[in-house]
Amino acid sequence: MDANTGYHYQLKSFGLTHFQYQQGDHVGKALAFSSLIPIFLVVMETTVVLSRREVAGILLLLGQLANEAFNLVLKQMVKIERPNPHLGDGYGMPSSHSQFMGFFVVYVAMFLETRVTTKAAHKLIVQVGAIALCVPIIFSRVYLGYHTFLQVLVGSAVGLVAGFAWYQFIERVVYPSGIVDMFLDTAICKWLLIRDSQHVVDIAQAEYDLSHAARAKAKPKSK
Repeated sequence: MDANTGYHYQLKSFGLTHFQYQQGDHVGKALAFSSLIPIFLVVMETTVVLSRREVAGILLLLGQLANEAFNLVLKQMVKIERPNPHLGDGYGMPSSHSQFMGFFVVYVAMFLETRVTTKAAHKLIVQVGAIALCVPIIFSRVYLGYHTFLQVLVGSAVGLVAGFAWYQFIERVVYPSGIVDMFLDTAICKWLLIRDSQHVVDIAQAEYDLSHAARAKAKPKSK
């Protein structure tokens, strides 16, 4: 009851960012923070789409959102509770965090191998980094009591399969159909400067060289 108004009301936490851990458990606290990584990744992907305006970023974000919707459907179909029902919202099978990371890891790995032309070391750093993000997130779901080991295992497997299937759909259906080219040729895409840089060899190096040359040209000439 509110002491000032006399009204009765119930408070509900926002489950997307609310994670509980044992007081004094520093490992649990660190793992609770790691559980926020999927949210950070969605924000990052959205930022990439808005700043880079690359078709590749748009397709990744669409796939990631579709994967989340697929997880909700699976949970409603399977209807298996969490090990601690008071933790988290909804059912626990499969783990959405694990499914999210499984999708992200396999899609990024396949995209780097088939679509990105850059130094092998650069690809390896990104791939290892994606896996390194995945491990604490999956472990945290079991450690903090939000999921069983089976739920995170199934979630990871579903995510890996979904990421692979989405990438194959993009490569074998979307691009060959010409949909991307038609999309890029629309007036709105031209106005928004949406592009597809997959044909540019080593886009990072090309952009660096262009920026470096422009900076050198802008420097005042010494007398």
